[in-house]
Amino acid sequence: MSDIFSLIDEEVDAQKFDKVDGEKGSALSTLIRQSMKIDEDIATTEQHLKDLKFRKKKVNEEDIPSLMQEMGMDGITVDGNKVTLRQFVHARISEEKRDEAFAWIRSIGEGDIIKNDVTVSFNAGQDNVAGAVVDDLKSKGLDPAQKTHVHPMKLKAWVKDRIEKGQEIDFDTFGVFVGTEAKISRSEDHGNRSSKCKDHCGGKSNG
Repeated sequence: MSDIFSLIDEEVDAQKFDKVDGEKGSALSTLIRQSMKIDEDIATTEQHLKDLKFRKKKVNEEDIPSLMQEMGMDGITVDGNKVTLRQFVHARISEEKRDEAFAWIRSIGEGDIIKNDVTVSFNAGQDNVAGAVVDDLKSKGLDPAQKTHVHPMKLKAWVKDRIEKGQEIDFDTFGVFVGTEAKISRSEDHGNRSSKCKDHCGGKSNG
């Protein structure tokens, strides 16, 4: 490789360059093509993985729950693997709903789930001021930037808890989506096929 770069850096005659092209050019071209092929394979694999995740989500959150509910089942064992239905909750506060959501959270006395991050740009030598409170920082002529937010997992758990307790929650304000998904607990022995399905299509119903 260093030989190639040395030829590029130097003013070489055509004959010398042709020698490199003849001896190493073919190998170099092959490596470049290999790299380009690997890029294509990576892109194909990533798309395939994306498609598989989408299919799994659909099967677990739509197809299996729908069929099990039609059959009046909330659990089944297939090939030693336990399948149960459980409710899931997604929640997200959009930027446009942020003020409305935070105001409502505070109005019901749940403001402690809101995190406050205060950041300040300090000049050199002002590190010792970092531990001061916001008012103290302002009194020192600093301009703190304050960001309030609710951690996504905290929001999800909080919304789920309110729903389970039958408490008020605005689905639109908090971007709430409630669904049912199939949870599959795999058997330690995947090869064990001795478990027999009963009652419904090869499974043991718990419902």
